[in-house]
Amino acid sequence: MLPRLSRRSMLLTGCAAVLVAPKGRAATPESRGRKLIVVILRGAADGLAILPKTDDPDIEAYRGLLIDQKAAPLSDGFALHSAMPTLAAMYRAGEAAFVPAFAGPYRERSHFEAQDLLECGEVRKVVSDGWLNRALQKAPGGYSAVSIGPAQPLILRGAAQNVSSWSPAVLPEASDDTIVRLMDLYETDPVLKQALSAALGADMVAGGMAMDSKGGRGGPAQYVPQFEAAGRFLAQPDGPEIAVVSLEGWDTHTQQNQMLRQRLAALDNAIWRLKETLGEIWKTSTLIAVSEFGRTVRGNGGQGTDHGTGGLAILAGGAVKGGRMLGDWPTLKTAALFENRDLMPTVDSRSVFKGLLRDHLGWATRDLNGFIFPDSANAPPSVGLV
Repeated sequence: MLPRLSRRSMLLTGCAAVLVAPKGRAATPESRGRKLIVVILRGAADGLAILPKTDDPDIEAYRGLLIDQKAAPLSDGFALHSAMPTLAAMYRAGEAAFVPAFAGPYRERSHFEAQDLLECGEVRKVVSDGWLNRALQKAPGGYSAVSIGPAQPLILRGAAQNVSSWSPAVLPEASDDTIVRLMDLYETDPVLKQALSAALGADMVAGGMAMDSKGGRGGPAQYVPQFEAAGRFLAQPDGPEIAVVSLEGWDTHTQQNQMLRQRLAALDNAIWRLKETLGEIWKTSTLIAVSEFGRTVRGNGGQGTDHGTGGLAILAGGAVKGGRMLGDWPTLKTAALFENRDLMPTVDSRSVFKGLLRDHLGWATRDLNGFIFPDSANAPPSVGLV
């Protein structure tokens, strides 16, 4: 849905650039037009339920009713949850790939500590700046980033100034007359005028969207406004190269099947809407969706799962070398489980993030191994993701 043309839209046309104008050097020729969308699934999404290894001889005994019997077969013995037909079609078209047994170096099971370490790129200690913010400080071009959500996530906090944010409206939209009066009122106030212009400019770029009334909380359209906003920002001629979207609600201790089906259907719808909104830019875009860790291999007594270790990374976009499973499958044999309960990680999250930053957007390996992900030379960038 395109933004409606009104007095308000015309008034704000000049404001949009306040938020999305790039700073510094121009992008390199190799990376011009390329976009990266980082999606954080907060709460520990169950990778084994999203992408079960259906030919693993032990999965049925461990999982039982937690396996989606209608999951769509893909390749290498994996199947994708039936709530994600768009992503399955993208996989078959070579526009999506998966990284099973994916995890950062953290091996405990605290949501908040795991999320913080995932976002700041450290191994043991949480620091105040995020790895994407540090990446912007070493960018090969005049890159910028936008956060979609009510608060700026740790991954984008830090010294870099070319970071902005936008959140879907939760209050009724102001009338054209109210907007005009506010602009007149703040005309001579340099601080308030700039703040209002930036906020209204962001709203105009995003399309003035609020939560879809048909989606509702927990409904199939609940993530669409965030992804559509990300697509609109990235699709601007001078828009940012990077967008970050945070999605809550992936902690499935009880009644997992119903809750996860709702979340996955919403995510699938949102990815489709992102592709539609990006248009031609989808061909040079990469989305990565990750969670702070996975969940236990065995189900619990509440028809759910508990905090685990090895999880899943989802890659999608026209720039992705898709139709593949990436990394090694550790198997579900008892001796192969981490602490006799979790999927053993085989792919380091930092390697995947580095591979995307280097090969998709042009960052130097020396900056990735040192400044962006400190002391991480033992986790080399993944090759061949894009």
